[in-house]
Amino acid sequence: MYVGRFAPTPSGPLHFGSLLAAMTSYLEARSQQGRWLLRIEDIDKPREVSGAADQIIRALGSYGFQWDGDIEYQSTRIEAYQQALTKLSAYTYPCTCSRQKIRTNAKPGTLGLIYPGNCRNSKQAPENKQYAIR
Repeated sequence: MYVGRFAPTPSGPLHFGSLLAAMTSYLEARSQQGRWLLRIEDIDKPREVSGAADQIIRALGSYGFQWDGDIEYQSTRIEAYQQALTKLSAYTYPCTCSRQKIRTNAKPGTLGLIYPGNCRNSKQAPENKQYAIR
């Protein structure tokens, strides 16, 4: 069964670009007789605007969107994400590169930039330094 989803970040009101993304995924799910899920990406606390999630949910409802099942909040799934990362740990590595450094070192590809893999050979997470798991 096809499952589509829309996952806005509650950093402000629903804007046109997000509405368009929601509509596209919603119509694709419905055209496939599939499910359409709504997940709120609420783990970027510095960017989160109080009340924005509720405002986005109300806006989607007012436009006629009907999601299947309960709304998921990413912040309530941290344990599930940690378990998945543990299972995948043999295939991941810590990366301390900034987005700018990645952009600068990326090679052009037919579908966009290709991640350069600067830290691909890193195995140990650095102490006292932020990193992403790739």
